[in-house]
Amino acid sequence: MSMSSSNSPCAACKIQRRKCTQECVFAPYFPPDNPQRFAYVHKVFGASNVAKLLNELNAAQREDAVKSLAYEAEARLRDPVYGCVGLISILQHRLKQLQTELNHAKSELASYIGPHALLPPTPSPPPPPPPQQQRTFSLFPFGFHEDGPSPSHSAFNLADHAFPHAPSHPLPLPHHQHLMRSQMHPKSQTDPA
Repeated sequence: MSMSSSNSPCAACKIQRRKCTQECVFAPYFPPDNPQRFAYVHKVFGASNVAKLLNELNAAQREDAVKSLAYEAEARLRDPVYGCVGLISILQHRLKQLQTELNHAKSELASYIGPHALLPPTPSPPPPPPPQQQRTFSLFPFGFHEDGPSPSHSAFNLADHAFPHAPSHPLPLPHHQHLMRSQMHPKSQTDPA
C-alpha cells in the first residue's frame, strides 16, 4: 500500500506534520483530499490507538474498521454524551412507535372487515401443474418428441392425424413364432447320426 500518486502526504501524516512513507498504515484509508475524516478519528480515538488497531487487523478488515471508526467519531462529536448509542436509541423508539401504530390500524380494520384482518396473511396455494402434452411425431428428423413439435419441422399428433379412425380396442396381431425366438434359446438341431 503506497501513498497517493501526487506524492502528497496522507491526511493522517499531514495533520500530524510528519513524513508519509510507503509503509504508512494510514495512507490507503485517509487520503489527502479528505482530511476531516482523520481529524474526527484522531480527536476521538487518538492516532496511536488507530495505528495500533490497524496493525493488528489483516488487510481485508482494515477498510471496514476505518469506516466504522469514522462514523463513530463523527457521531461522538455531534453528541458527546451518547454518540452512536443515541442514534440507535432514537431509531429503536421510532420502530416501536410504528409497530404500535400498525397494531392500532389492524384493530381498526378488524372492526370493519372482521377479526381475520388481525391474522398474518396466508400464503397462496401453488399453481396447478401444466397439462401433460401428447406425444408428437416429426418426419424430419425421425423420432418421437416428448416436449412437443420442433420449431423447424411441422409435427402432427399421432392420435389426431395418423389414425383418424382407429378402433377403441386393440386389434389382434398374427403370431409369428420364428420372429419371437430369442438369441438366448437357439433352435435345437438334431444330430443326423
